[in-house]
Amino acid sequence: MNTPVLSKLGFGAYQIGRIPSDKYASAGSSLPTDEEAEQLLGGVLDCGITLIDTAPAYGISEERIGKFISHRRSEYILSSKVGERVDGSFDFSFKGMAASVEQSLKALKTDHLDYLLIHAPPDDLALLTDSDAVEFMCDAKQNGLATHIGFSGKTIEAQMHALQWSDVMMIEYSHANQSQEDVILAAHELNTIVLVKKALNSGHLDPQDAIQFLLCDSPAKDSIDSIVIGSKSLPRMEENQQRFTTLAP
Repeated sequence: MNTPVLSKLGFGAYQIGRIPSDKYASAGSSLPTDEEAEQLLGGVLDCGITLIDTAPAYGISEERIGKFISHRRSEYILSSKVGERVDGSFDFSFKGMAASVEQSLKALKTDHLDYLLIHAPPDDLALLTDSDAVEFMCDAKQNGLATHIGFSGKTIEAQMHALQWSDVMMIEYSHANQSQEDVILAAHELNTIVLVKKALNSGHLDPQDAIQFLLCDSPAKDSIDSIVIGSKSLPRMEENQQRFTTLAP
């Protein structure tokens, strides 16, 4: 199966799986219905977005992706994570991570993930140095469960450390938070795939201004491969895709 070209705009599937927490501008809003989630996922693919990003911690997100678009699996790059559970706890034991990936593949109705990321806790550097996480990730790649492995971390130190083995990095970056810019630049120098998370600062930034910064004004704009934006509204995702089409070089 040929892997599609990575789109500059990626879809973050958090809000189709769980009610947004207090840090989100949309905190407390209801989950979309099955019909709404199916329309959203299909519409995202129809408008040219090829990256779908999810995680076990996103509630029923993986299940809905598998249910509604697994028949279009050749059309999208599928990214999920390991480590964080939906209740906010973490399990980075080898056995726990193996069970997590097995469950993700079952829910997503696929035999592999294109990107598998460590969903890191606050003490992310200790995780990398004192747990089985990195060994598991390399094993998952070797065994064909994931094509690319990487890290979705929190601290600059841990992310720089993860560059030693990561094929792909998910890095927080926006006009409101540029603290991780050096990580993006370092990853790009190593030909590591760079995914940006929290591009709209959890929904608190104006989309037009936020996207303008990332595509046109940021010193790291040429080092970013895809910008992941979440929504439960298909019209908003279509508007975002139109902004990318207009602003992208």
